[in-house]
Amino acid sequence: MFEVLGQEYAKNAIKSMYDNNKMSHAFIIQGPDGIGKSIFADYIASMILCRGSKKPCSECTSCKKIQSGIHPDYKIISSSKSIGIDVIRKLIDDVNIKPYEGDKKVIVIKGADKITIEGQNALLKTLEEPLKDTTIIILLENINSILDTIISRCQVLRLGRVERDKIQEYLIKRGVEYKKAKTAACLSDGILGNALKYLDDKYAALRMETLKTLRDIIRADEVKILDSVDFFLSQKENIDSVFDIMLSILRDISVLKITKNEDIVMNSDIYEILNEECKVLSIDRINKIINIINSARKNIDNYLNYQLTIEDMLLNIQEV
Repeated sequence: MFEVLGQEYAKNAIKSMYDNNKMSHAFIIQGPDGIGKSIFADYIASMILCRGSKKPCSECTSCKKIQSGIHPDYKIISSSKSIGIDVIRKLIDDVNIKPYEGDKKVIVIKGADKITIEGQNALLKTLEEPLKDTTIIILLENINSILDTIISRCQVLRLGRVERDKIQEYLIKRGVEYKKAKTAACLSDGILGNALKYLDDKYAALRMETLKTLRDIIRADEVKILDSVDFFLSQKENIDSVFDIMLSILRDISVLKITKNEDIVMNSDIYEILNEECKVLSIDRINKIINIINSARKNIDNYLNYQLTIEDMLLNIQEV
């Protein structure tokens, strides 16, 4: 079954276009990582390639092949690095091949934020002369990374965050225990992918280790503050997640200090610990620590020396 959580506006837009025979030859699906862009691309592809009477039926051979990732007329292009002109030229070759099983085919470009300018210009030529049997779906987080001329030739669908209750209900239906589902939904920031990540045992362990490290940092003096460097060095590959966890906890402490309202904190499963930290931290110090962490993240993104950046961050936190 092609289940898209939330996104009613986008789903209704696709259904209306299909019912009125006005499907675009190209779509841009924009949204944060984990929001469900790939699932929504599957949904569009199933509308186009489905052989059932009610589309998508999820039962015909086409729908089942899309679900299994083996449909010959549904191509997905992705790359962990930049998407250069050679990749786009291969896409153009695929566009010019007739469909194998029906009269339509769908091509998805994942991570289109990473298409080079040369690649974008090559893609633009294809969009300017679309083939009736081909639909191109472009998935990205930052639409500003794409040429305006490409955007103007696509139907843009923006996927928004999903209500916390819907994510919690979705997880419970799939067998997640109520308390875990509630915590994951609270931590998700309206993004299902985040909720699923929080349920992973390795991530849960990282979250607890990061919480302990943050509490140690808050209490450390100038002698012990650098004892935490080893933790950050060991988590270099996960540093974005570590920073996200730290910032989420600090913001919850700030919210609790201001509102005293347990219901609006994200890390509800560690409420007692958050309350303890409220007694240790002032709002002013919380805000300064948040700024220091954000500055360290920016420096790492700009390829400054990782260890020196972490050491500088820890010393600056100790001083505030």
